Amino acid sequence: MSAKPAVLLIGGVDPQGCAGLTADIQTVSHHDCHPVPLVTALTEQRSDGLVNLGALSAEAFLTQYESCVADFDIAAIKIGLIPDRHIADCIVKIVERHQVPVILDPVLAASSGGLSIEPEVSEIIRKQLLGKITLLTPNLPELGRLSAEVQPMELAAQQLLNEGLAACLVKGGHAETAFATDYFSSAQTTFYVYQPRLKNQVRGTGCVLASSIASQLALGHDLRDAIILAKAYLTRGIRDANQQGPYHLVTHHRHPLTISDIPRLCYRADLIGKHFDFPACPKNLGVYPVVDSADWVERLLTIGVKTIQLRIKDKATAKTRSEIFDAVATSQQHHEVSFFVNDHWQMAIEAGAYGVHLGQEDLHDANLLEIEQSGLRLGVSTHSYWELARALALNPSYIALGPVYPTTSKQMPWAPQGIERLQQWQSILADQYPLVAIGGIDVPRARILKQTGVNSVAMISAITQADDYQSVTRELVHLWADHHL
Repeated sequence: MSAKPAVLLIGGVDPQGCAGLTADIQTVSHHDCHPVPLVTALTEQRSDGLVNLGALSAEAFLTQYESCVADFDIAAIKIGLIPDRHIADCIVKIVERHQVPVILDPVLAASSGGLSIEPEVSEIIRKQLLGKITLLTPNLPELGRLSAEVQPMELAAQQLLNEGLAACLVKGGHAETAFATDYFSSAQTTFYVYQPRLKNQVRGTGCVLASSIASQLALGHDLRDAIILAKAYLTRGIRDANQQGPYHLVTHHRHPLTISDIPRLCYRADLIGKHFDFPACPKNLGVYPVVDSADWVERLLTIGVKTIQLRIKDKATAKTRSEIFDAVATSQQHHEVSFFVNDHWQMAIEAGAYGVHLGQEDLHDANLLEIEQSGLRLGVSTHSYWELARALALNPSYIALGPVYPTTSKQMPWAPQGIERLQQWQSILADQYPLVAIGGIDVPRARILKQTGVNSVAMISAITQADDYQSVTRELVHLWADHHL
């Protein structure tokens, strides 16, 4: 068995064991990582507030640090309470020594009230730490202090990015809204992640979220996936929170992901909480060829295919339009056919297609409200947890996951998902959304995938490049015949 990734946890000790390093250690341990705690302060706090920070001396802190890292290769760092400027200076030096992901949860005041952190700490964070960390996770009051009260939060986050910060996740738990909404901003993208607000007022949630993100990064996840997985972990922990004295505390767990745990993701604030209502398609779409011409659509429908997609790339608009209209007309001559157009949603509406399939990049440009109002079914491609969160926000007709296996049909920036991930998503989506597997699937692999219970297999070259496409297609249709309901 390989060693667990070690996560360096820099923060204060909560004497009541509700937040700070206690919450950090529990979180990291439940992610199958090894927690390495580095104490910045021995605080004195209780339900009526923080009464003493109890900062360690810089010398004692650095001596402790050398012991922390003497026998471990650190895979990620999470920083919480920085009690004074002396410790802040030490942390800057520590971060410079490690070329690993660093998550900073800027604890500038205790959530229970009382003492707050000296302004010099905020200045060191802004001028010396921001440019060295992977992600900042401030709540709204903390963001205000770090940005000199710039409003709204989107502009405040952008200001910090302009000062050298790589990425910011603004926690919206302090906002009085129906949805608990966080805002992510980086040089590459911005988005909102949201879930219905839970009634529980729970301590230590900021510590848990940041430590969970650090753990996911230590395990090798992309930052966006780490955020989605951490939000799901925290949501489950808040929903199942237990009472301890005067507090509610996060319940730590190793439960499999469920669809209610996963936050929804959107790119515009006006779409937070928007409920789309795309029509349903058959639960089991079966064998699902993806072809590049109306001629292929006709050939395959003639021999019994019931689900098919026309994907046309790099052709003139007039030619694309002609192919789509011809293919729609052909599909309407066959009984109970689910015919999807890839990408070209406006032409699909005009032609009266059954549905449209959109990739993640296409979702940026498509008018989703117009597609919904047209009555088209919507299929969405996903390759990661954050893309799944995006898809779930749309309430689509089906969700595709790929590539399951290595594929040669197009260049993919994602590693193959594998059967284990496919089964996980099948479990997550359960009966709520049909799941289509795509990528590198041939006849032997289709037989294997059928045993997983996946609702459909999308295939390209296995059919269109086969020596005898009719024989291959009939075999696949027969194999999946009992799946098409």
